[in-house]
Amino acid sequence: MVHKDRGMVMTARVSIPAQTPRDPHAIAAAATFQSFANCYIREIDAGCAACMALDGCERRCLDWYLSAQRLHLRAVLSTDSRVGPKAFGPLFSRHPGENAWQPVDPLWAVQCLVQDLSEKTKADSRPGAGLELMLRTLQSCARIADLSDQTARRLDNQPEGFLESEQSLIFGHWMHPTPKSLTGMSDWQSAVYAPEGGGRFALTYFAAPRDMVRACSVAGDLNAIVGAMAGDLLEEDTLGDDEMLLPMHPLQAEALMLQPRIQALIEAGLLRPLGSGGVLFTATSSVRTIASDDCDWMLKFSLPVKITNSLRLNRAHELEAGVVMARLVALLDLETRLPKLGFLRDPAYLTLDLAGETESGFEVILRENPYRGENGEGVISLAALTAPALPGRCQRLAALIERLAGEAGLAKTEAAHHWFDRYLDCAMTALVRLYDETGIALEAHQQNMLVDVSEGWPSKVVYRDSQGFYLSERHRPALTSALPELAEVSDLFYPDAEIRRRFGYYLVVNQVFAVIHRMGAEGLADEACLLARLRGHLTALTKTLRGSGLDFVRHLLDDRTIITKANLGVRIAGIDELEGGAGASLYREMPNPLHPANLKTASLDDALAS
Repeated sequence: MVHKDRGMVMTARVSIPAQTPRDPHAIAAAATFQSFANCYIREIDAGCAACMALDGCERRCLDWYLSAQRLHLRAVLSTDSRVGPKAFGPLFSRHPGENAWQPVDPLWAVQCLVQDLSEKTKADSRPGAGLELMLRTLQSCARIADLSDQTARRLDNQPEGFLESEQSLIFGHWMHPTPKSLTGMSDWQSAVYAPEGGGRFALTYFAAPRDMVRACSVAGDLNAIVGAMAGDLLEEDTLGDDEMLLPMHPLQAEALMLQPRIQALIEAGLLRPLGSGGVLFTATSSVRTIASDDCDWMLKFSLPVKITNSLRLNRAHELEAGVVMARLVALLDLETRLPKLGFLRDPAYLTLDLAGETESGFEVILRENPYRGENGEGVISLAALTAPALPGRCQRLAALIERLAGEAGLAKTEAAHHWFDRYLDCAMTALVRLYDETGIALEAHQQNMLVDVSEGWPSKVVYRDSQGFYLSERHRPALTSALPELAEVSDLFYPDAEIRRRFGYYLVVNQVFAVIHRMGAEGLADEACLLARLRGHLTALTKTLRGSGLDFVRHLLDDRTIITKANLGVRIAGIDELEGGAGASLYREMPNPLHPANLKTASLDDALAS
């Protein structure tokens, strides 16, 4: 629920404190307040509009009254946004009855918000949740400072290749209270195993009897595939005829070998550690999915690390889902039917199968890796494309559009509109048509969507993540008739009403709004105008839709609210969002910026006329 302080809006005259924008600690503190405050605004308290005279200029502000501390907190608005995070300038506080506003540090302000949140959610949160939230927030801030310092030392801030862009996310999730939280990985380990460090490492390999290995592949012989990764580690007689290779992330291998059940298997000779070697891999943006320019496969592991909200574990049903969805994509010939949409498939898995246990910890998913070396140039996740740049550096999407404008002889705003329209043709049109025609919706958030901008203009989007398929109950008969194995995998089919909600968040609120927000923040185009173009695109799309996709688009056009992820609420409640049963608690309603009542009529008319 959103609460608002109805107290008096005050105008004050103060001087702006001295700023050190290039200091990595100042950058991290400001980014930490911004991400936390935006979650607080969206989920807890939207604040009260105010104004303040700063060094002779009238500035718009947001005020909160924090009842736990009996404190007024004020944030100067640098840039506003209806679809993405607001940016803030100086912060101030005062106690009731005081007239003067005192400058405050961003991390002190975050601490005040955490204390207020803990008080407001006391009945629903677990003991110690506020303390843990503050700890994770500070950990995230420290990582941002470290990454800002590292990146500032590099000459090139505009990675071109796939792997470089995967490792370029300094600030993390744009609407998360602890966007760079990484618990369970030390600083020296993160330098090697976290994506931003760019470290390369060998895998740890095990040999196990075939009858103890559960595996499935529609991509070829798994022993041959994994054997090629192991390389020189395997000698002619290393692997017995009745054995299979199990590759493991070094962090997960270390954690597993500390477990008594695994130690017992090793002592009994049923599981043989072979050591580390072979191809060197590096982390992609998800941390637990790794890739190499020397291997045709990415690998996705379980890790003993909490990343943002969750322990990242490969569940048994997710292993099966990857293979069955790889089959379905091929069977329905989706990439031919929708040439502007591609898939990175997860067509194989293997794990140690232990009696009485659903997962052993050895679960590994194999994902296609077509973006090796030069093949990955110009293919970049939407998260990396729309991420903010460090102060003094060019933002990636802005630099791309400004280059295209110069090459095409267009005004910057005109080039931005053309880029946005082509992007919608790939992302919005292709994904909505997929849902309309087949009943398949995708968890298409920023990190899961790769955009091919090798020619500058968007030409294709590529989806990755075997966990993120939503199949329509309406289409169940047709889909299970085409591929009966679908009926055997849990957590694939959903009612269309639930799909509309989740699909609206992932595709629109998380993905498309990220593009709109970034273009607005960089002065490339006006947010209201881009929202109007999006509404016009969706309106035109309704004329070609007939089923689930039409209902989805009408939801976007007609409903006054749309859902957003409750990342702060999830944090304070201590929910692991990847565990089953979290459901509706992961989401909150927010005003739908696409609803006519929320659009400026003049901007709408101008956009549709252009």
